[in-house]
Order: sequence, then structure tokens, then C-alpha cells
Amino acid sequence: MKTLLKRIALLFALTMLCPASQQDAPQLASLPVGSATVADLKGEVTFHSAKGESLLPQRGLALAAESTIDTGKGSVLLDLQDGSQVLVKPHSSVVLKSPDAGVGSYLELFLGKLIATIQKRLQEAPPFRMGTPSAVITVRGTRFEVEVTKKKRTYIQVFEGVVEVQGLMTGGRPVMIRPGFSTEVDLDHDPQQPRNLMQEMREFDDRRGNSPENETEPRGRETQGQQERTTERENDGHPDQ
Repeated sequence: MKTLLKRIALLFALTMLCPASQQDAPQLASLPVGSATVADLKGEVTFHSAKGESLLPQRGLALAAESTIDTGKGSVLLDLQDGSQVLVKPHSSVVLKSPDAGVGSYLELFLGKLIATIQKRLQEAPPFRMGTPSAVITVRGTRFEVEVTKKKRTYIQVFEGVVEVQGLMTGGRPVMIRPGFSTEVDLDHDPQQPRNLMQEMREFDDRRGNSPENETEPRGRETQGQQERTTERENDGHPDQ
């Protein structure tokens, strides 16, 4: 009899806990499409709502679509509503977008650099899309880096998956970027043909007369594209990105 009473008491307790769990679950998925949560932040970062109101920089801050993010000497890690993550690097300007409106972008990078890790999409699900002043970037699950300079030139480097890059010209041709490759897009131009980063490094070493075995400072090696970006950042006054 006592065993039966204990089982009834345990069943009653579980029944009482279930509604609480069901009430908590929607809060985890309550963010609307196009929004994000601040997972982490360091240094100087400012947030503004869609209405232009200043928001207190803190972990857990929920950002709705059309919110703006500006990093001075700081950086911020965003958890997007779909489970993707975006690391916004220093000296960058980003606006969150709703993919249900406009051209279907989740965010716009106007200046600076970000690294995105995008959740894989099923075939029937719409792809992840983001924009810059000179390009539209479309993916179905990948990890990549995007940088925009003051001259509105966009650089894209892919680490995992495949990324489609297209300029903003009407009727422009897209290019597909695989892991280990990069491209760049100037304002009102089509993307350049993909460049093999490892091959560029080898060619750069050959031009300098270096061999990988004798290279004493491998971190100092840069491809031509990386050198161009470093020069542009120095001219913009942001050499530390």
C-alpha cells in the first residue's frame, strides 16, 4: 500500500512539473524571425533598436530586426533566431534584417568584418542570405568570413560548405566559393573568380624566395588579397581587425 501511495505521489509531482516545463519552452523559441541574442561581448560595443533607442550592452540582450550593432574596439557574438552564430569583429557596423521582408536577408554588413557559422538548411527551407554594399551572399549551412572596406569592397573567404556570391548589378553572374577559396566584389561589379588561398600563399612564398621549411614566421605570410585588405585597414585607421 505504501509503495502504491509513493507511486501516486511521484506521478502527481511529475504532472505538476510538466505544465511549468511547457510554459518555459516557448520562451526559448519566442524570438521572432530576424532577431538575435547577444551571447557574448567584449570591449566597446553599442546597440540601437529599430527606433534608434540606445540599448544597454549586456549578455542575453534580445535584438529585434532592424536593430543596429556598432563595434569600436570591441566585438560581439550573436545567436541568431535560427540557431546560427555570427561573430562581429572590431570596427564593424551591422544591421539585423527580417528574411520575411525585402530580399530575404538576415543581416547587412556595412563596414568591418564578421565570421558566420550558419545552421544547415533542408532542401525545402529558404537559404541564409546576407548583404553588403556590393554583394549578396547566400548559403545553406557553412562557415565563412566577410569583410567590407570603406571603399565598399567586399571580401569573402570560405572555411566550410559552399557560398554563393553575387554582385548587385542587374543580371550579374554569381560565383560559387568552396572551402579554402576566396573572392572579392567591388561596387557595381561582378565577383572575381575564386582564388585558392593555399596556392596564393605558395606563389607569394615563391616570389619572396621563401620555402615553407625555412619560414621562421609563418604567421607573417599573407596572400596578395590579405595584403590589400591590411593596407586598406591601415588607410582607414583600423589596422587591428
